[in-house]
Amino acid sequence: MSTRRAAALLALLALLSGLSVLAPAGPAAAREDPSTPVTSPGHVLFNDPLGPEDRQYALIRYIDARIDHARPGATVRLAAYSFAMPSTAHALLRAHRRGVVVKLVVDRHSAAWGSVQRLRRVLGTDTDKRSFVRLCDRSCRGDAGVQHAKFVTISSTKHAEDLAMVGSMNFTEHAAREQWQDLYSVDGDAGVYRQLVRVFRRMVRDEPQPALALHGPGGGFRTEVSPVPAGDPVLRRLDLVSCRGAAGGTGFRGRTVVRVAMHAWNGERGLVLARKVAALREAGCNVRVLAGVGFGPRVLGTLERAGVGVRRTGGDSRATHQKLMFVSGHFAGDRAASYAWTGSHNWTDRSLRNDEVTLRVAGARQVEAYRRGFLRVWELTPE
Repeated sequence: MSTRRAAALLALLALLSGLSVLAPAGPAAAREDPSTPVTSPGHVLFNDPLGPEDRQYALIRYIDARIDHARPGATVRLAAYSFAMPSTAHALLRAHRRGVVVKLVVDRHSAAWGSVQRLRRVLGTDTDKRSFVRLCDRSCRGDAGVQHAKFVTISSTKHAEDLAMVGSMNFTEHAAREQWQDLYSVDGDAGVYRQLVRVFRRMVRDEPQPALALHGPGGGFRTEVSPVPAGDPVLRRLDLVSCRGAAGGTGFRGRTVVRVAMHAWNGERGLVLARKVAALREAGCNVRVLAGVGFGPRVLGTLERAGVGVRRTGGDSRATHQKLMFVSGHFAGDRAASYAWTGSHNWTDRSLRNDEVTLRVAGARQVEAYRRGFLRVWELTPE
């Protein structure tokens, strides 16, 4: 069966089942060989809340600069939970004045802040117009939760096409100065870009919708979105980890390395995931966790009793706001796997009902960048 016929059959089956399907980026993406080491294009960036102002605001300044480079006629789409950053609002308004289409989707609580109020006055709220600000009630694509996804896409800049940025950050002073954040940026990857644009367009509707299935766009990338009507994508991911037999990556003497930096990990779902991570430690994985301020006591107790290395961030060392996991070693049958998952999705009950986006990236080089970022926070956090 041809790729085109297969895609058509898949779309038909999805339509009959009420499932919205995003097509793969193309034949190369569909045939991606998991046995061949893949390094995702793009790069990871971090802020430093303990550094000088330029390092604290490094991610904000990076995004602002890309918006300032957007070409006239290009489209900027920004999804945020908390948006109160004057510099980004000014960058978006400058882009609008030079002919860039500017579209925002933010959670309704951000309407109280001057940056969103200013953008609404200029761009308007009519989603049938080219530019607009959409305030979502609860999650944009569900009937509960909040709009918590955090990503930016730009169709064309002076230096790149199809730019996509996914991370853990809010557009606030608190996020820059008081929290550890990360941002993954990739340009020229039409598959990732198109997926995020389609997610954004569905969020703009601000109405309950069927589940959204995303196929791998290639380059080692995978995209997961919430709301999730059934099952748990994180638990499915953890089920693919094998603790012994690692033959590459940063594995310790054949043991798979698992690292988690999580702002919020609590509730009944959090406890299920904690028990799974504890079981991986007991099965021989090398596991460390950076705990944010949203950790539940039962989650912490479950991890610590199993011997998982846990450090609680916060206070003078600042708190992690990341929603990061990476695996180096034996994963999904690959004994030399290197994958990282980042984005907006906390390990909580609520996150399955929120609008959330998680991007999986692949490759030892990318995981090494996350490892260094994790290690720095680990070493700065008291035991």
